[in-house]
Amino acid sequence: MPEEVVARHLLVEIIGSGLLNDAGLVEAFFQDLARYYGKDVLALHVYRFEPHGLSGLLVMPESHVAIHTWPEYGYAALDIFLGVPLDPKASIPIIQEYFKPRDVKITELARGVGKGNGTLVCPELH
Repeated sequence: MPEEVVARHLLVEIIGSGLLNDAGLVEAFFQDLARYYGKDVLALHVYRFEPHGLSGLLVMPESHVAIHTWPEYGYAALDIFLGVPLDPKASIPIIQEYFKPRDVKITELARGVGKGNGTLVCPELH
């Protein structure tokens, strides 16, 4: 089995945003990301909690974006999983445009099928 990266996964922490309780804004953000990456929207849903907070999911071919917000803390956790060759880091300006955060923390993972990229391969299966 080849050791190759099939997707890139960006773990984003949005910090200090006052715009994390607007379901319409999150939906527009998802639509813009899909357009930017030239992907079809297979599924898009944003769920609003009472009294505050959102969870949202955008599903595209070989890709997805998920968000969970805690507006009372000005915090959101955002996952951007994109099939190669797309670069999820290119979404950072869009994140900044929509959420106007004080800070953004990012962790990027290469997702794949080999041992060389940090993927845990179960030895008893080989």
